[in-house]
Amino acid sequence: MRGGNQGRLQECCARRLALAAVLGVLWSLSSGTTTHIARGADTVTDDCARQSRKEQSILVASSKSSFSASADREARGGSTLEPIAVTSEHVPDLAEVEQDRLVPDLAGSRKLASNPKALQTNGEGSGEAASVKEEVLSFHGVLPGLSRRHEVLREWGDPRSEDTMAETLQYRFDKLRSVRVKFSGEVVDAIVVSLESPLSTESLTNKLNLKSIPPALLADDAGDPLAIVFPERGVVLRYSGEGQIGEIVLQPIKAASYLLRAESNAKSNLRACREDLQRALTLDRTSAHARGLLSELHLTAGKAVTAERYAAEAIEIEPENDSFRLLHAKCLRQLARYDLAVNEARKVLESAESNSLVRAKALYEMSQLATVGSDAVAQRAVLLLTKSIDIADRLAIDQNSQVSQEANELLVEAHLAMAVEIAKGQWSRKDQIVPQWIERASALSEEMIATEASNLPLRLQVAVSALAAAASLDTPIDPLLWIEEAEETVRLLNASSNDQETLAQFDWQLGIAYFHGAQVQHMRSEPESAERLGKLAVTRLEGLASQRDELPDTAYLMGRLYFQIGAVYAVHHNDHVTACEWYDRGIEYLLNPVPVTIIAVPQQHGDALVSMGVSYWHTNRREDAIDATQSGVDLIEHAVQSGLLGEETLEVPYGNLAEMYGAQGKTDQATKYSRLAKDVTNSEMSSKPTSNKRG
Repeated sequence: MRGGNQGRLQECCARRLALAAVLGVLWSLSSGTTTHIARGADTVTDDCARQSRKEQSILVASSKSSFSASADREARGGSTLEPIAVTSEHVPDLAEVEQDRLVPDLAGSRKLASNPKALQTNGEGSGEAASVKEEVLSFHGVLPGLSRRHEVLREWGDPRSEDTMAETLQYRFDKLRSVRVKFSGEVVDAIVVSLESPLSTESLTNKLNLKSIPPALLADDAGDPLAIVFPERGVVLRYSGEGQIGEIVLQPIKAASYLLRAESNAKSNLRACREDLQRALTLDRTSAHARGLLSELHLTAGKAVTAERYAAEAIEIEPENDSFRLLHAKCLRQLARYDLAVNEARKVLESAESNSLVRAKALYEMSQLATVGSDAVAQRAVLLLTKSIDIADRLAIDQNSQVSQEANELLVEAHLAMAVEIAKGQWSRKDQIVPQWIERASALSEEMIATEASNLPLRLQVAVSALAAAASLDTPIDPLLWIEEAEETVRLLNASSNDQETLAQFDWQLGIAYFHGAQVQHMRSEPESAERLGKLAVTRLEGLASQRDELPDTAYLMGRLYFQIGAVYAVHHNDHVTACEWYDRGIEYLLNPVPVTIIAVPQQHGDALVSMGVSYWHTNRREDAIDATQSGVDLIEHAVQSGLLGEETLEVPYGNLAEMYGAQGKTDQATKYSRLAKDVTNSEMSSKPTSNKRG
C-alpha cells in the first residue's frame, strides 16, 4: 500500500522543519512592539470587548456537551489497539435609432471591428461568443475612436470655441444644451451630449437600445451613483440628480468599462466577471488591475496556480503596488509556499507606501501564515489578528465606501479566524471565549447584509467558521442550527444567481460545513447525525473537488472526509468492515504527501492513518494495517521534530505498532516501538507537556 508514497510523505514533512524559522519574522513585523503573547483568555476577551458596536447576534448557543471517549485500552473490549479517532477529532445587433425621439440626432451605430473574433468575450477556452456584440454609437456621423478632427470640422463646421486645435471642442445642436468633443491627439476620444432636460434611465436605455446589455454602476467615494456604463456600446449615462440622466457620453470600447462591470459581478456572477476581465485584457494587455482581479477570481474558485500567475504578472507591471503584492502572498500561502509568502507580506509591512487598510490586511495574512507554524509561532497569530482588527475597526466607518466595505469584510474574517485559532489552541475558558468571537462576527456580517444584500455570502462564511471552531472545542456546540443556517443561506444565494460557477463556490462551502458538522457530531456521540452529514458532504464535494485541484490540500480533504465517515462505523458501531470500505476510498489520498495547511493538520492526518490501521487489523488486513500505522507514525514524528506537535502524540501510535509487529513475530520492531512508547510515557510523567493541541 505504501510503496513510493512513504518517501514522498517523508520529503513533504521534512519541508516543515524550516517553516518555524521562516515565520520568525512575524514577531518583529507585527508593529515594532515587544508585547509578549502570553495572553490568557481574559485578555483575548478584553480585546473583543473593546469593539463597541451596536449589534444583534444570531449566535447559535451551546447546548450539548462533547463526546469524550478517553477510556483506557482495557475498557474497550480488551483490545490494546487504540484508534485515535475515539478520543477526539483534533482531529442586437444594434437597431437603427429612431429619428423622432427626444434625444435628436443620435445616429445609428457602426461596428468597431470587422474581425468577428475581436467581438467575442474571451471565455478562457470556453468557446462561447459574447451574448452582445460590441458596437460603438456615432453622433451625427462622428464615431469615437475612429473619426479624426478634420472629419468633425467637415461634418459639423466651426465649433463655438475659437481654437479648433483645442483638446475639447464645443458645439450647439437644437434641443440639446451642448455637445463637447474630446480628442486624444487628432482622434475623437469622447462625445459628451448634455441634454436640455434630464430623462429617466429607463427612457434613455430604451431609446438607445441598451436594454439587452448588463450595465455597470459608477459611484463616488461615498457610494452615491454617478453614472451607468454599458461596456459593449461605449456609452456612459451620467446622473444629474434624483435618478435622472443629464449627460450621454459616447466613447470607444474601453477596458475600464469592462473592469468596472467585472467588479460589480465579482460576488454574484463569476463567469461574467471572468469574461469581462479577459475582454479587458484583450483591450489593454498592460492592465495590472485586470490581472489582479483575475487572480482574486481564480483564487475564489480554487485555482491557486492560475491565481498566483496573474498576481505575479500584476506585480511585474506595477512593482510598487502593495495590494498586488499582498494578493500574491495570499496565493503563495494557499499553495503552501510559505517562505515566499512571508517574504511578500513582509515587504508590504515594511513599505512606506502601504495605507492603513493594506497594512491591516497584511497583518491578517501574517496571522494565517503563523497558524501553520510551530506552536510558538502559532500563538503569535492571536496578536497579529488583534492588531489587524484594531486597524480595521477604525476604517470600518471611513467616508470612502470602498474602504469601509473592505474594512468590515476584514473584520468579519479576522473575528472568525480568531475564533478558530483560539479553539485550536490551549487557552483557558476557550469554550466561553470562542462563541463571543463568533457572535461578534455574526453581528458584523448581519449589519452588512442589512445594508447591502450582496453581502449575504458572509452569513455562510460565519456558519462554516463556527462549525470549524466547534470541531476543535472540548465541549462542542450542537452543530445542527449552524448547518440549518448554512443550508438556508445557500438556498437564498441560489435564488439570487443562475451562474453555475458562482453557485459551485457556495456548494463547496456548504460541503465544508457538512464535513465539520460530521466531525462535531462524531465527538458528541451522535453517530446517525455524523453519518448523515458526512454523506451530505460527499455528495456536495466529490463533484467539485476536481475543480479545485490546484490547491495542495483538496485531495487530503477528501481523504479526511472518507475517513471521518468510516470512523463513525468503527468507533460507534464497532463495524470495522464498513469502516474499511470508507477507509479504502480515502487511504491513497492520505498516504500522498501534503504540506501543512489550515485544513491539512499533521495531528489529524497522522491520527487518521493510525486509526485506519486499527480497523484494517480487525479485518485481518494486517499488512495494510501496519503500512497505514507506520505512515501515520512517520508523519507525526516529523511534525514533532518541526515543533508542530508535542512528543506525547506518539504514545498511542508507538503502542499500536509494537503490538502489530509483535503479533507478526517481528520481535526487533516490536521491542523498538514498545521502548519508544515507554520513553514517551516516562517523559510525560517527568515534565508537564507544553505542546499545543492544535487541530
